[in-house]
Formats: sequence, C-alpha cells, structure tokens
Amino acid sequence: MKKINLLVFCMVFAVVLFSSVATAGIGIVIGQESLMLNEGEEGKLSVGVYNPFAGDSNVIIEISEELKEVLVMQEAEAKLIPAHTSSEDAIPVEFHFKVPKKVYERDYTIAGRFIDELKCEEEQKVYEGEIVVKSVPLETSYEGTGGSATQMAIGHPMRVRVNCNPYGKNYTLLYVFVALVSGLVIFMVLFKKYRTPKLQRDKEKLAKLRAEIRKQKKN
Repeated sequence: MKKINLLVFCMVFAVVLFSSVATAGIGIVIGQESLMLNEGEEGKLSVGVYNPFAGDSNVIIEISEELKEVLVMQEAEAKLIPAHTSSEDAIPVEFHFKVPKKVYERDYTIAGRFIDELKCEEEQKVYEGEIVVKSVPLETSYEGTGGSATQMAIGHPMRVRVNCNPYGKNYTLLYVFVALVSGLVIFMVLFKKYRTPKLQRDKEKLAKLRAEIRKQKKN
C-alpha cells in the first residue's frame, strides 16, 4: 500500500513539475549548418524560432565562444515568440555579423606594415561552435499578457569556414607617397623661386650676367 502511495505521489509530482516547466519553451529551425565567408565580409543569419507551449517567450540570438573570434556580433534583435507557434510557422530572428579583415597572417617585407601580401600557405580557417537562441525577460506585456520569466536556451551546431584569397604586394600606396613627396619638393622649389617680385628677379639675373661678362673680359 505504501509503494502505491509513493508511486502516486511521484506521478503527481512529475505532472506538476512538467506543467510548470512546459508553460513556455522554444525550438529553432536553421536552414544551414555551415557558412563560407570572406575576410572583412558583413552578413546576417536568420534563425527560425517556434514555441509550441502555452506561454509567450521573448528570445535573442547569441553565439558560442568558439565563433566569437570570427563572427563579430554587430546587431542582434530580440523578438517575442507567441505561444502555440509551431515549427512550420517558425518566426525568423536575425543577427548581423562582421568577419575580421585579417583572419590569415600576412607577409610584411617592405615599408614596415604598409605593404603586405597574402600567400595562403596555411590551412583553411574553420571554426565550429553553436548558434544559441536564448529567452530573455519581457520588459513590457504583449497583447495584455506577460511572457514567461523562465530562462532557457537551445543551441544548434554551426561551422564557419573563411576563404583565403591570395594577393601580391600592392605598391600603390608607395607610389602615392613618392608622388606626394615629389610634388611637395617641386612646390617648395617653385615657391622659393617665385616668391620674390619679378623686378627683383630681373635685377638678380642682370647682376649675374654682368658678373659673367666681367669674368670673361678678364680672361
């Protein structure tokens, strides 16, 4: 008799526990499990979120630590997922990211770090982690009802590959620098030459000519 009572108590406790936990929840639908990106690329990823439970859930997208090195978060939207939203009616939630401009190591051999080249001799960079959809508290009510305060999160595997696009040394910056310096030197010479009045320049020329004539006469 005691065993039966204990079994009934456990069943009732399980039902109460399940009903308290199942008032809200989230699930995710991702159309892709890998990304192929370029250095410096900006983009966005859309994740479908559904909530088949009885309570609303406010969610936001995050990424695991393994992906933060390559997917620099720029903007992530929080969105309310109403109760009884099926996976077929999953609501898209987006986050925007940017890949660092220099994922692969460059070769700097001239002019310090101004002129570089990318040889792509190392293996392709691959990052593996998770896209995480996390519930967050609602600041305001939604259509008269507050969302669930229960904190929950669900992740989905994601692999990110970064292309390596090789290039040689680009001397354009060096050419521009040389052109600027040359232009500055020419400007200074011309400025020094023509900053005196024309009459004075003519007198200086005449004086040099007379000195040259006297020199030739002595010879």
